[in-house]
Amino acid sequence: MDDYLKDSMQNAVEKAKHQQRMRHDWNDLMEELIQDGVEKGLFDNLPGKGKPLNLTKNHFEGEQELAHSILKENDVPPAWIMERNQVLAETAELRAEIERKWGWHEERFTAVTTPAERDRLTISWDDACLKWAAQIEKLNKRIDTYNLKRPLANMELFKLNLEAELQRAGAARWLR
Repeated sequence: MDDYLKDSMQNAVEKAKHQQRMRHDWNDLMEELIQDGVEKGLFDNLPGKGKPLNLTKNHFEGEQELAHSILKENDVPPAWIMERNQVLAETAELRAEIERKWGWHEERFTAVTTPAERDRLTISWDDACLKWAAQIEKLNKRIDTYNLKRPLANMELFKLNLEAELQRAGAARWLR
């Protein structure tokens, strides 16, 4: 009975030491357990041993895994990425048009000599700004829709503002 009592007490002491290590020396304990498993050969017969890891698999896809793999195999981006690319392309086109038209209007405005020509250019510039304001409003609605569709971990698009876009192009809101 003494041996049984000694073994029982020794097991209790080892268990207490193990619990203590689990609380305080977690990283060291995990390393030791892994090393112990390697020495015992526990990792020798794992499936896929010696083969490269498949790091392209997204474990967060869940039920969308099949759909995403089909899209990837056919070089088709998900709809939210296509929408983002389209919005960014239209934004770039809008910015290029603002710069181009500003350059044209600024050049003409400084070259004209009659008040009638200046008035015509001023009205033309104002019409262009009104058109861009309407375009920006439509783009902002699409940006809102995109931001609702995109996965949360991906970058959101920020809304546009006519004044900021004119400033980016170095353009004045009013031609004077």
